[in-house]
Amino acid sequence: MMIDPVLQLFAVLTLALVFGFAAISKMTAWAELEGVVQNFRLVPGPLVPLVAWLLPPVEIVLAVLAFVPATRAFAGAAMAVLLAVFALAMAINIVRGRNEIDCGCFRSSLRTHLSWWLVLRNALLMVLSVLCMVPASERALGWADNFVIVMASLVLFLMYLSVGLVTRGQPPTYEENFERSLANRT
Repeated sequence: MMIDPVLQLFAVLTLALVFGFAAISKMTAWAELEGVVQNFRLVPGPLVPLVAWLLPPVEIVLAVLAFVPATRAFAGAAMAVLLAVFALAMAINIVRGRNEIDCGCFRSSLRTHLSWWLVLRNALLMVLSVLCMVPASERALGWADNFVIVMASLVLFLMYLSVGLVTRGQPPTYEENFERSLANRT
């Protein structure tokens, strides 16, 4: 079974945007990421710093590997596993009644609370990950194909961001930001 290369490259570009943006967001607030991982209460305490430290580089590497045809299937599989782990972690905490914690998808200051919408979003992204694993037919792509790939990926990426914005909590107050900045200095 083979798929059209437009469909596969759409999946690749969309996932690269999602994973790359998530990694950069996390790296701009690396000090907060450890707390986000800890809040899920699923990683043993001593491993929390390691998971927080490894997650953004892994996301960036997977985004890059998805563009390389020889590593695309591996990247797709690894992205699917990460998305499944994230979705499962969110679902466990929602069932526990802990939906007010930050999902960790972006910077913690955006406070994207856990919701079933986020779990569904990850499941849909997993479908794109599977498309990276299916061999694509070898046909030449024209300018219209490339235009469709870029535009469709950008639209889906903007929808991804929209779900995050719609499900986020209230922005932090001045006092919360001040307390957070004091805590980061120590």
